Amino acid sequence: MKLAEILDIDPEDLLTEYTRFCKPGYGARIKRIRYEYHMSQEEFAELVETNRANVAIWECEYHNIHPEYGRYLHLKMLAEEKKLDFDRLIANADYCPDDYERFIQSDIPKKVLYIRSRCCLTQKELASRIGAVKGGAAVSLWENGKTKPLRKNFYPLRELAIAAGIDMDKLNEDPDFYKDDYFEFVETDCGDKIRYVRLQYELYMEPFGELLGVAGNTIGEWEAGNCMPSRSCFLEIKKIAEKKGIDLNGLNGHPEIYKDPFTELIEKNDSAEWVRRIRTKSRLTVEAFARYVGVSRVTVWQWESDEKSRKPSRRSFEKIVELAEMRGVDIYDTYRTENMAD
Repeated sequence: MKLAEILDIDPEDLLTEYTRFCKPGYGARIKRIRYEYHMSQEEFAELVETNRANVAIWECEYHNIHPEYGRYLHLKMLAEEKKLDFDRLIANADYCPDDYERFIQSDIPKKVLYIRSRCCLTQKELASRIGAVKGGAAVSLWENGKTKPLRKNFYPLRELAIAAGIDMDKLNEDPDFYKDDYFEFVETDCGDKIRYVRLQYELYMEPFGELLGVAGNTIGEWEAGNCMPSRSCFLEIKKIAEKKGIDLNGLNGHPEIYKDPFTELIEKNDSAEWVRRIRTKSRLTVEAFARYVGVSRVTVWQWESDEKSRKPSRRSFEKIVELAEMRGVDIYDTYRTENMAD
């Protein structure tokens, strides 16, 4: 610095690449190189042929102790093997934080959600692919902003993202760039929306699957929320929905449109209590109720006692709803009352 002042030149002109590397901030540069190898300090020390204590001292810049020239050359070689821009690593402090550190700085829930939707995976499937110990629960916590992925989970997550065509720099800069129609569709109640489209065609799962070029079992998995349709399948769903005048974007955020009463009240819940409440609120005996619905007294008894997991068919459900409307009974209010009691 003194010599540069005397010569009236930029001090940088007097520095070699090695001395520029060893300027304050060299600890972050070394850490960035280590992170590219996904290694602990102990593992990286073995790679650089030194001990862990030296790596720790370099990275925290303790007493300005930095790598000697030979170690520096080794570090440069390792950086170049990972395609790191070495000049940028020295000159630009913003380049020192690695992808993981940039990823966890902000918008973690959005980033994880967009990666998962681009890869067409459920939370449980994503957890399995990246080795999250707590499974789908861990991914759920990330997407709710309650925790963040560990570094060991981030690396396979990044590989999935890149394979799905996501630019990590762009994702960190503007996560919403990857929010599209497909994401909007699969983000919430994807299975219910698919069921809604299928019911407009009045088709069972197998023939509906034929329309999309998939098996009926696949439709069942989608509707149950066990997996999500791929982007290509989404485009087919969108196409056949439009033939029925259904705007998939118009369904987003409007569960009152696509929620199927039969599925919500019968298939997903304790239908025995629901049937019993409808009948008692309608002030009907089992015999009268059975007669109106068009089934036997034994059948109603099985519905109400959940005998052998018997549930009303969709046709019987429609008759029960018709009866409830005639008697002034709100079928959803009955369901809400049941949940409140629980």
